[in-house]
Amino acid sequence: VEKFRRFATEKNVHITLVVHPRKEDDAARLGIASIYGGAKATQEADNVLILQNDGKRKYIDVKKNRFDGELGYMPLVFES
Repeated sequence: VEKFRRFATEKNVHITLVVHPRKEDDAARLGIASIYGGAKATQEADNVLILQNDGKRKYIDVKKNRFDGELGYMPLVFES
């Protein structure tokens, strides 16, 4: 993770790293601590986005935002 961070900073690029969550209760919302191997990955990241599914809806939950600090969520809606 540290090498990815250094590369992104040196080359002025964005890197998206997909990390799977630990096994948790299906009813529980995922948080930064839910990320497998989480401490290092989330400390180095500029942004932490979690895809949430509460059984009724799916949404993107912004858990870390180094750009301006604004946190929140955005519903995902798919139309066919």
